Amino acid sequence: MLKKVLSTTLAMTLSLTILAGCGSNSDSNSSSNSSPNSDKASGETTTIRFWDGNWNEESFKEIKVLWEKEHPDIKLEGEFQVDDGMSDKYVMALKNGTAPDVVACALDWVTTFGNADLLAPLDEYIKADNVDVSTFVPGAIDASTIQGSLYGLPFRSETYSLFYNKDILAAAGFTEPPKTWDEVKKVAAACTTEDVAGYGLTGANYSNFSFQFINMLRSSGGDILTADNSKSALDTDVAIQTAKLYKDLQAYAPASLLENNNVANRTLFASGKVAMYLSGIYDVPEIIKANPDLNFASAMVPTANGAQRKTILGGWSVAIPKSSKNKEAAWEFVKFLTRPDIAAIYTNTFTGTGAPANRFKDVAPAIVEPSADALQYAAALPSVPQIVGIRQAIFDNMVLSLSDTITAEEGIAKTSEAVNKLLEQ
Repeated sequence: MLKKVLSTTLAMTLSLTILAGCGSNSDSNSSSNSSPNSDKASGETTTIRFWDGNWNEESFKEIKVLWEKEHPDIKLEGEFQVDDGMSDKYVMALKNGTAPDVVACALDWVTTFGNADLLAPLDEYIKADNVDVSTFVPGAIDASTIQGSLYGLPFRSETYSLFYNKDILAAAGFTEPPKTWDEVKKVAAACTTEDVAGYGLTGANYSNFSFQFINMLRSSGGDILTADNSKSALDTDVAIQTAKLYKDLQAYAPASLLENNNVANRTLFASGKVAMYLSGIYDVPEIIKANPDLNFASAMVPTANGAQRKTILGGWSVAIPKSSKNKEAAWEFVKFLTRPDIAAIYTNTFTGTGAPANRFKDVAPAIVEPSADALQYAAALPSVPQIVGIRQAIFDNMVLSLSDTITAEEGIAKTSEAVNKLLEQ
């Protein structure tokens, strides 16, 4: 998911042990029940353990009932982690052999864990069961593929969109959301008053900050790395422009900017104190819960320089730890959780195939549809082991310009230098 990510500790730990991913390419089509390497003799009961974040604990109860009806010979146990420290717990368990049989992983976790040889490749299982990987969001498959082998199947996908308060914009004379970043600044300036911030910018939390910055950069025609992922692409005019854009938006942000993560901006937006902000559709239920009468909608991320829209694809895949002793049964659960009907129950955004979660069936189309349409413009972050460190470097250096410690130009130059050093490791 876009807002749930690896910590800096994970990046530092894995940088010492990254190994090349292995495996072969696979062919995949529809579905059957044959798989290689059975774990148990027919008729015996197997127990598999599954780890995920605690935001999915309630929906797990529903899918567990469905699982047990379909797989009475495989007992399923779920354990749900809090966000803080979750990634550290994962990597420790994966490395010391105490991991469960199945793990839910943010897309960039799959990249990092797979590169570190901590996950089992799924190619043989996919080929044996003729699973059609083309039905999944392409970017999610790309993000879960390392050196030609697939290490996870996506059950959740999302990208960013621009949420805006229709009443605040209308009061400022705007009947449509901004379509370019220059228009964003214009609308934000008009909407900013003593009581309302025109734009909810993130100034805290490396994850939220880096996602906002990268989305702005990509939708302006730039990116963080060169096409072959060998060097920083943050020394370009577009990157400098984006750095200045982020700094410019500070003028219309809440006074608490440097303390605000995405949750803070969501809270301010729900209370009518912020006119616009970038986030994922996972925020919608919380906004509606906090303020059912809020008149808001979403729009695709604005662009700049006439560029083709491109945003970050976020989401979660389900994977099998290399240490699992029940890989056959674990694979059955991977197939189950990524099935469109099951994923629609379990996810709180869109499924791995791009369909809205069931919980959005009563939400206004003006909120859901732009976020769904935006998936076609979303691409995963570069599949490099250093991606977490790169995102941390963006935050560490660029946030300094918000506190006027350095200029935006100096911040992006320092960021580019730090990224190149990371890529050399």
